[in-house]
Amino acid sequence: MGFIKFTKGTSLSDKDRKALQKLLTDEKKKLQSALKEVDASLSILGESKKAKKKKK
Repeated sequence: MGFIKFTKGTSLSDKDRKALQKLLTDEKKKLQSALKEVDASLSILGESKKAKKKKK
């Protein structure tokens, strides 16, 4: 995703605002799904560490 720099007095048209909102919403959904995958991986790793400790 690109970086957008806003300066004082800058305003977006309704069309641009809606497009930017849609883009940010899509990015948020991607990040949330990636976070879920990371959480799942961490929980699996945590369970495997607990299982190793119990064996000893």
